[in-house]
Amino acid sequence: MELELDGVMPGSYVKQERITKFGKRKSTSRNFEKRRLISKKGNLQIIADNVPARNQLFLADHFTTLIEARWRYVFAVFSLAFLLSWVFFAAIWWGIYSYRKKYHDMECIEKVDNWTSAFLFSLETQTTIGYGGRQVTPHCPEGVVLLILQCIVGLLISTTMLGLVFAKLSRPHLRRRTVKFSNHGVIALRDDKLCLMFRVGDVRKTPLLEPHIRASLIRRHLTKEGEEIGFFQQSLSLRHDHVNDEKLNLFIPAIVYHEIDEESPFYSYGAEDIVRLDFEIVLILEGILESTGMTTQARTSYLSDEIHWGHLFEDIVSRDNFKDGSYRVNFGRFNDIFPVPTPRCSAKILDELKSNRGDSDPPNSPLTNSTHSTADFQVDCNNHEGLLEEKPASATSLAALHRNSSQLVPNGSTVSFNNPSIITSRL
Repeated sequence: MELELDGVMPGSYVKQERITKFGKRKSTSRNFEKRRLISKKGNLQIIADNVPARNQLFLADHFTTLIEARWRYVFAVFSLAFLLSWVFFAAIWWGIYSYRKKYHDMECIEKVDNWTSAFLFSLETQTTIGYGGRQVTPHCPEGVVLLILQCIVGLLISTTMLGLVFAKLSRPHLRRRTVKFSNHGVIALRDDKLCLMFRVGDVRKTPLLEPHIRASLIRRHLTKEGEEIGFFQQSLSLRHDHVNDEKLNLFIPAIVYHEIDEESPFYSYGAEDIVRLDFEIVLILEGILESTGMTTQARTSYLSDEIHWGHLFEDIVSRDNFKDGSYRVNFGRFNDIFPVPTPRCSAKILDELKSNRGDSDPPNSPLTNSTHSTADFQVDCNNHEGLLEEKPASATSLAALHRNSSQLVPNGSTVSFNNPSIITSRL
């Protein structure tokens, strides 16, 4: 499936305006910001608008609504639940006292003779304070029944509010803050194939159990019938080292990568085309908390301008011999990258170049030298149209191939010698 170029969805620009001292609106290109579905911190940037019966829908699922509410609203509900119950039962106690005093001339509750004392009795009963001054007499059966009922209601309110606060405190969503994703993705050669790579790490010493990661490409797609899907989701296969499984160990920061092969949506695009593509890559990592057994999810996303072609991540694990025999991970350099010699052509052209090594190149051509891999060459694609649309079988495109022969000097630095040779590849 081909990706759309120079589009406006989902990575469209939002024009930011500012008001000058004269009251006029002024916009500048420096204030342009791309839209994204998932923020870099993992928050969903989606607003559900014009929802019919929105309040009724949320109130129907009141427990989830309270758990996801802000703490100030939870404390308000917590306080009101107890206060209203105290006032409600105080009114009933005052009614019983007034009825008994008026028609039977007897005290149903000792030392309750006004509204304030009735409220204090309700408070002491429900919270089981029991100062000893106020109590229900045995000559008032309705008072005994109400006493039992208030004790049961008080226990229900206490357990419900305690469960709500505990559920809110034990939510694992804050655990995602200690899971770090690299700010950028990189594309470089790995085992002679172009790969799109990301780095992920965990700051905590207690690792996530069964962590697994998945990636989705969100882009614009036009069906054969002409229907335009603005946010078409496509799964990207991810690997970690040589393991095809999406599960990984986060004892040390890991680099997960997507191999750009024939099944990849990036197969036909080179370095200059990636920055023009209209897409958003969403990474989702899920794992189980060792302490609570709950599942947490960390998210981030990457736009086209956050993918750096021809770079790799710096090594941040120190292998020095420390006294305690442990490794050191420098998270201060977690996002550091460095440039590496990488072909600028698409993976499709690279595969065609490698397949034509033994067929169309002279014996002394650099391409026929099997001792060198694709990493030994730097390919510059001069004909970009060949990447953007299908060409007939007879069409050809020129690629400038710069062989990068490296010689290691004793101090560990690298000296490069460029030997360009022009080749012709058929699309």
